[in-house]
Amino acid sequence: MARKRRLSPRQHAQRVRQRQAGTRGFDRGGGRRSIFRSKYAKVFYIVGIVGIVGSLVPLLLVGGGQPSESAAIRGEGPAPISPLEESEATSSDEPLEDPVVKPQFDGPPELALEPDTEYTAMMTLEGGGVVEIELFADVAPIHANNFIFLAEQGFYDGLTFHRVLADFVAQGGDPTATGTGSAGYTLPDEVVGSNATALSLDGTGVISMARGPRGASSSQFFITLTPQGRLDAQGFTAFGRIVAGFDAVQGIRLRNPEAFPTPPAGTRIVGVTIERDGSGLE
Repeated sequence: MARKRRLSPRQHAQRVRQRQAGTRGFDRGGGRRSIFRSKYAKVFYIVGIVGIVGSLVPLLLVGGGQPSESAAIRGEGPAPISPLEESEATSSDEPLEDPVVKPQFDGPPELALEPDTEYTAMMTLEGGGVVEIELFADVAPIHANNFIFLAEQGFYDGLTFHRVLADFVAQGGDPTATGTGSAGYTLPDEVVGSNATALSLDGTGVISMARGPRGASSSQFFITLTPQGRLDAQGFTAFGRIVAGFDAVQGIRLRNPEAFPTPPAGTRIVGVTIERDGSGLE
């Protein structure tokens, strides 16, 4: 009879570990353990669950989530906002349209404001409504000059208000109507003038440029439908306010671009003209 070789303590420990590894996943009676009792299986299970939940997050947000409101007025990327109630949404008989082709520019326009001149933007909406916007050229010259430049280039003609949330803001100026379009550049921030209180969003009918991670959008703007002073600390620069025709703004169709299915096109901007020392609406 062959004599068994005695294992050293080290060899014995190695043998125990090998056997433990070989039997991992089985119980003491030889039966396969539940997947939840295996450490590695638990990891794979958790990763799988996280992946499934992650894929459903956009659907949950559309269905009833309430993400950050500040994201709603950014120039780039999706803008999750608490969705509209179905009873609040309005629809249009017009079919969805392709993105409007607009010129793209290499950078912001040169400052071309005339001294001691008051600027007024007259925005005509589909249906005939006219909105008169007083521009703060003396307080926010970079933003006002940019809006004037794009308006006189006809950039806003034919674009829509692609995101309009009840009691929040009406946002437009995006050629793609998706929240990702622009005029091709990022508008730099500016140090406001002495009339800093005029730049607060804590008012109704205040107009400001949308913002993205890199700064202010070149073309997307929003109009406050209710006071939004809580956004002041996030870097938005108001550059004008509505002085006549706010009823036309209130008539802009509500639209959440993240709704499913995609809603019909928003209210269209027929055109924007700029008046210098204009007398406004009669």
